[in-house]
Amino acid sequence: MTDPSDHIRKLAAIMFTDIVGYSALTQRDETLALELLEEHRQLLRPLFDQYHGNEIKTIGDAFLVEFASAVEATRCAIDMQTILTSHTSVVKPERRMQVRIGLHVGDVVMKEGDVLGDGVNIAARIEPLAPPGGICVSEDVARQIDNKIELPLERLAAKELKNIKTPVAVYRIVLPWEKKAGLLLRVRRSLRKPFSARLARTGVMALLIAAAAGWWWKSHSVPTIQPGQITHLAVLPFANLMSDPDQEYFVDGFHDALLTELSKLRTMTVISRQSVIRYKGSDKSLPEIASELQAHALIEGSVLRAGDDVRINVQLIEAAADRHLWAGVFDRKLGNVLALHSDVVRAIAGQVKVTLSPEQESRLANTRMVNPETYEAYLKGMFHMSKYTKEGFEKGLAYLNEALENDPDDPLAYAGLALAYVQIAHSPEPTPDALVRARALALKALELDDTLAEAHAALAEVRLYLEHDWAGAKQEFRRALELNPSLAKTRGHHAWYLALMGHQAETIEEIERAQEFHPLSPLMSAWRGWQHWWFGQHEEAISAVQRSLELRPNFTVGLYVLGTVYAQQGRFEEAIAAHRKLAELSRKWAWALGHTLALVGRKDEARLILAQMKGRGSTNHWGMAEIHTALGERDEAFRLLERAREFPHVWIAWAEWNPHFEPLRSDPRFENLVRRLALPD
Repeated sequence: MTDPSDHIRKLAAIMFTDIVGYSALTQRDETLALELLEEHRQLLRPLFDQYHGNEIKTIGDAFLVEFASAVEATRCAIDMQTILTSHTSVVKPERRMQVRIGLHVGDVVMKEGDVLGDGVNIAARIEPLAPPGGICVSEDVARQIDNKIELPLERLAAKELKNIKTPVAVYRIVLPWEKKAGLLLRVRRSLRKPFSARLARTGVMALLIAAAAGWWWKSHSVPTIQPGQITHLAVLPFANLMSDPDQEYFVDGFHDALLTELSKLRTMTVISRQSVIRYKGSDKSLPEIASELQAHALIEGSVLRAGDDVRINVQLIEAAADRHLWAGVFDRKLGNVLALHSDVVRAIAGQVKVTLSPEQESRLANTRMVNPETYEAYLKGMFHMSKYTKEGFEKGLAYLNEALENDPDDPLAYAGLALAYVQIAHSPEPTPDALVRARALALKALELDDTLAEAHAALAEVRLYLEHDWAGAKQEFRRALELNPSLAKTRGHHAWYLALMGHQAETIEEIERAQEFHPLSPLMSAWRGWQHWWFGQHEEAISAVQRSLELRPNFTVGLYVLGTVYAQQGRFEEAIAAHRKLAELSRKWAWALGHTLALVGRKDEARLILAQMKGRGSTNHWGMAEIHTALGERDEAFRLLERAREFPHVWIAWAEWNPHFEPLRSDPRFENLVRRLALPD
């Protein structure tokens, strides 16, 4: 016989949850199902404590939770769906979870740690009525939360619930991101964020998550880092909330543009795009990502566009604790997209307590309108350029030129093209007019907008390698980095400038600074190795270049430097192996293998590579001069060095520094070449 004293009867709010499709998933992939179940529990359990909930038990994939207050139970449910929806937007499709939640308040019996009674049964029967990712509540709950939550309720038809004698009125909580055109007006009112009806008609309301998320996170999180302590920030790749994957260029373009604008905050180290882009679709946790990027805080975001209407959602997250500090939603027309960038930057600057300079305030406040077609072509151009493939480069140039056809006065397109031609000039086999074109494009960009850091960066390269205007190069590098301190690649090029000026310590300091902005860059590590090699620091060079190859095993610049340093140390077999692999990856780098083969006396093989280069009309006169130098063929080496000077090949500025030309230094022709380069003393 049961002792009534063991029972406690009370009024309680009961939550019942269930993962949608979990049984089917278990049959398909039990291991994945168990992983997701544990992930689901880790995501949601902290919320029960936060809202003073008592987790009674789990029943398979279901939670049964008791609360003293219907309001707290409801707020907990909304927070649960907010977190799950946000989580779902950044994980792979196979790892996405949706949960149904049912809530009821009523009389229950507490017995031996369990909870029994009609209150529990009704909550369990209401839960299946909720849509995937949704919340349904009984009329009793609806009455208690009326005017206490900001989200609207939709009454469903009265339901006869299994094993419940009396029909129960059920309501659905309309979450901000749910598709429900008829409720749009109420959702707008609840969120205080008007948006065009055309965007609403797309049926994609997921971006509204940020409005709800920001309210809940701001109300309930307790950060462990103060905003003024955030000095290293990473902007993770944005999510594409549009149904069209072809719009990825638009999402990536906005991410890149926002990152560029944030990089101009002079007291903030903003991690470069090339370092963060590798986390697109990553399964790594935010604290893991932050640790690898050495960031105090992360920005996550998503983009939604319908025609000319654009909405951006951004969230500021404390990295170590994975806590949301702030969220915001921003709307603009596409033609006013630069003002949209400014809106977001000013909001983030305010959150991290960065004081904007008067120049920055003025620039952010006075943005220009853009031609939507021009801006789209510009975004497509930069999107394809960022792929660093031959096809991507060709497409990028075509789109950037299309942007200028649409609007001959677009400074962004001119700056993008200027940097593209600088990149061509730095390749082993450049075109003869690359730097001349870069100069014209950079000057035009600056004529239209002299605050474009990228245009100043391109002009610095022109001053340095085409005009040999050392003071002018210094001035342009300085201005570019004043406008955007986080331009990692420009810092890397500035390090080369410092090396050319003979400032060894400053060179290494600057390349280290570039690595701070771009910690996962194989190029920065390879350049650091290259500079150590030219300074005669072989062990430091190998250490740096090995880091480069850890980041990207087949990275051409890394393989070049590694093989070259090995050859300098007399480790010729290892040098040949590295350079042979390099030549197999790209014939443009075959000259490195030719030089190493010539060093070890394999002259016929070296001459074969020379013949192949000359046969295809290679413009790498510098590399061919290195091979002839190693073969002892000085006359041909000097002829090619002179050709490199006339071309001009950007690397000719380094003739005096290059250890491979050591055998030529005693020849008067070498001194004459260096004198005509007008290098600084």
